[in-house]
Amino acid sequence: MEWLLALLAWIGCAALFKILLRLPATGGALLAISRTLLAEVWRRGVIPVGGAVLFAGLAILPLLLEESSTVDARLQTVLDYGQSWISSVLLLLTMLMACGTLSDERVTGRIRLLVVRPGGTWKLLPGKWLGIIGAVLALLVPASLMLTIICNQVTNNHKNIMAVPSVVLVSPESLEVTDEEVQQYISMQIQMNPQGWGGLDEEKALEVARSRLERLYRSLIQRSRTDYRFVVEGGLTSGSQLAIRPALGRVHRSEGARLRLYFGEGNDVVEEEVVIWNGVRSRFDIPDSLVGKEQVSIGMQFFGAVDEGIQLPSLMWSGSDSLRLRIPQGTIFSSLLRGQFLTCIRCGFVAALGLAAATFLGLPVAILLVVSFLIAAGGGGFTGAFESESHSHSHSHEDPRKGEASRVILDVLADGGQWIVSNLGDWNRHVSGSRIAAGERITVSELISGFLSIGLLWGGGSLLLGSWIHARREHGLGADR
Repeated sequence: MEWLLALLAWIGCAALFKILLRLPATGGALLAISRTLLAEVWRRGVIPVGGAVLFAGLAILPLLLEESSTVDARLQTVLDYGQSWISSVLLLLTMLMACGTLSDERVTGRIRLLVVRPGGTWKLLPGKWLGIIGAVLALLVPASLMLTIICNQVTNNHKNIMAVPSVVLVSPESLEVTDEEVQQYISMQIQMNPQGWGGLDEEKALEVARSRLERLYRSLIQRSRTDYRFVVEGGLTSGSQLAIRPALGRVHRSEGARLRLYFGEGNDVVEEEVVIWNGVRSRFDIPDSLVGKEQVSIGMQFFGAVDEGIQLPSLMWSGSDSLRLRIPQGTIFSSLLRGQFLTCIRCGFVAALGLAAATFLGLPVAILLVVSFLIAAGGGGFTGAFESESHSHSHSHEDPRKGEASRVILDVLADGGQWIVSNLGDWNRHVSGSRIAAGERITVSELISGFLSIGLLWGGGSLLLGSWIHARREHGLGADR
């Protein structure tokens, strides 16, 4: 059945390509360039072969499942691996199309004909970019439909992702330590113990202060009560749950603990005594009396271990997901659609970056540049190379070459690289495959944020830069004209 779906998806991809190639002849040079690229990548086999690989990879997804696994586990596995496969193949094909088209035209000499046409210089890269996006959509639409059908099949139609609700995860305000709180803590400790804290350098003091505050904020002392406040945009909905995963210490890894929960404030407090287990995520239903509230207060009182004779002085909230609300909103299918739009936005950025690189580099080097840039954007370890002198050696001796022109230029380049990489951290924040697989909702605000940062700012900036470089390059004109 899956191979039949793969064949139908490939036929649907071919049909979409034919539709794109037969659009009305409006748009002038821009649409003509887009059509030419689409016809070229289809003729060269980039899309037919790439589409076959894409749909074949989706067809073998059910082979990754175990018969003994639960319905939820099978659905999560297919969603996770399916979205990762679609994103990887599309990004690879986008990179090949973007870096290969200009390189091929320079080698064959066709670029000379294109640049002498009226308006061709500035419309060449935007037209090719539109053609690449059209090719990506022709692959993405049938692939997404195929993934949706496979998800319903592997769950034996017990769960339809068009109806299964997704959840919004909300963390409490008091678990995050801000920089202002760290500075206030250091100032207070210096006043109380000037000899001990006054002798620490700045980095060590920040490290110790943040560690102590995080431990204080993330611990619950026995017999004491701590209230956690949650801010819920739009109000709490029916069916919401409190998800907690405590850490009770390595010695008592299999032991449970008693906890009393206080839902609400004032006279409308609902109390509930529960048992939690070390390292195990537990979920507790939130009373309907809190439905609709945007400010939710949940108190907790820790009473120690379940078994007598075991001393547990405190529990810890280990990790950012150890304590949060699960609020049902939307469906997994709607989140999947938004996640695929984010994939298309990332492909648009890669297309713009690849076209810009191909204006002055050959095919292998352009691909290497795009891959390196994506590794840096994904936090692959390049950020350490962008640390400026002022940040990395603030407490060491002064560099005697600091005032030289070469050092100033390197520092400026380092600061610029650090700014670019820090802003491209949005790339990781908008990779949503594993979140969708876990049932988390992708909001419209995240989609807009991804479009503005990755698509409009970085993609548009790369496209403008590439068009400017292309307009100022010599392409064998003059004597050859």
